[in-house]
Amino acid sequence: MQSRISTRLQILFVMLTASTSALAQTANQNNKVLAKINSEVITLEEFNQRYEQNSKLVPGATPSKEDVLKNIIYFELATQEARKLKIHQEDALKDQFDILLYQAVVRRFVQPKVDTLEVSEAEVRKYYDANPLLRTSHIILLSKPGMNEAELKDLRKRAQDVVKVVGTGKKSFDDYSRQFSEGPSAKTGGDVDWGARHKLLPEYYEAALALKNIGDVSDLVETPYGVHVIKLTGRKPYAELDAVYKDFIVRTLREAKGQELFNAYFEALKKKANVFVDEKLLK
Repeated sequence: MQSRISTRLQILFVMLTASTSALAQTANQNNKVLAKINSEVITLEEFNQRYEQNSKLVPGATPSKEDVLKNIIYFELATQEARKLKIHQEDALKDQFDILLYQAVVRRFVQPKVDTLEVSEAEVRKYYDANPLLRTSHIILLSKPGMNEAELKDLRKRAQDVVKVVGTGKKSFDDYSRQFSEGPSAKTGGDVDWGARHKLLPEYYEAALALKNIGDVSDLVETPYGVHVIKLTGRKPYAELDAVYKDFIVRTLREAKGQELFNAYFEALKKKANVFVDEKLLK
């Protein structure tokens, strides 16, 4: 029973998020009418297209045609009832509709142009050189929400003591991490594995990036999670860059370039509209 309910919810989700509703289209007279809900018709062709979409939602749990049709009818009944009660005119929903309309305009008139922008290998390389994949190990002394200044001072002092001990080099960094670190990575000698700028905390990544040589250890680095001592254990060469991260870089650069297209589109709209801004109030 639970799986049937879950499947129905996912079917309904697809109907709610589809960019173009088959129910809103005028039925092709060459198609047979499968169902009719008041003035709205569902042709067999429209139903088959929607059923094909929903069949791919849950692998191994293909919904029955009866369930899909029932949910389409429920969806249409709900939207008709909402319009009858003027729910769609309520302020809260109007704000949500405006967001959807904004997104639809961007997707239709701006995003296709952004998607065709070229990103060269040289641009990818330049980005990667400034934002390489780094491998690190760390020792962390965890902070707690709402710590007062005295508690923070004590935390930093304990961290400084750890730095002094690590600096003696009597043990490996891995051993010191197992001894002092309060995070889950202590079990693996503090290893954090490979990390990208957009995956790591900004303070952590910047501190690791500032370490010039493999094996260098940072001073104290504070993040929302606590106080870290970071060791740089690897910097991946560009030649070993994996396809996933390279694709991320291409998309990031394309979106950055696309900002100009985005601005140009809306500035053109501004010229055709009556827009007034009181700059004095803004300041």
